[in-house]
Formats: sequence, structure tokens, C-alpha cells
Amino acid sequence: MVEHGKLPGEYNVVVEDEYDLFDHRVPVEEFEEMLRENDVPDKVCVVGLDELFDDDDAVSELSELMDRSANTLENRSPLPTIQFSVEGSFQRRQRDYELQTGGDLYRLSRVFGPQIERRSGGWLTAPF
Repeated sequence: MVEHGKLPGEYNVVVEDEYDLFDHRVPVEEFEEMLRENDVPDKVCVVGLDELFDDDDAVSELSELMDRSANTLENRSPLPTIQFSVEGSFQRRQRDYELQTGGDLYRLSRVFGPQIERRSGGWLTAPF
């Protein structure tokens, strides 16, 4: 059985205080470099996503890079398990989810696309 917050083959977006996080933690910029170099480890936790939303260009760049890397990640064996640890909470808005941090709301589909699924209160997943 898969441990909550650690589903292989999908991006796991988790509220940091609610789930166990992988010990191997990297900032968004380092994760982007891993994607560019096709050097994503089997288990990794990406931190700092909530800070990225203040820069529209950075959000677009990360989203495009993740989209270009999807086939490579999907065809790996074993499938990697990638967590994005965030501060705040998730709010449902029509067919989308938003990350609420402080008084700000950020649409998660801007990074992860439209296929976000709620697994539990503090855990969302999105396909590579």
C-alpha cells in the first residue's frame, strides 16, 4: 500500500506539516535543473513552490519544463516519487484547486495542469 503523500508516478502536492516528507529536499530551481538534465532521483521533495507564484514568468517556465519532462518521467522504472511541500491549505475553486497562504490564493493548475485530484485534505496529486 502506498504511503499517503508519496504516490509514485505523480506529483504529490502536500501541506508540509501534515505528511512525512522525503529527506532529500531541493528548492524549485534545483528541481528544474534536475528536469533539464534528466537527473531526477527516485524520491525527492521540492520546496519553495509557494514563493514561486509571485513571479508569473517563473511559474510558466516551471510548468513548461515539467510538461516537456512528462514522457521521460512516465517511462522510468521504477517511477519516481516527487513531492512538492507547501505551506498553507488547499481550496477548491470550480474545477481547480488553489493554494491559500496567508491572504493569498494561487491557482495550482498554473503549474500542474488541469488534472489535479484531491487525495485527502492536505494532499493533492497531478500526473507527470
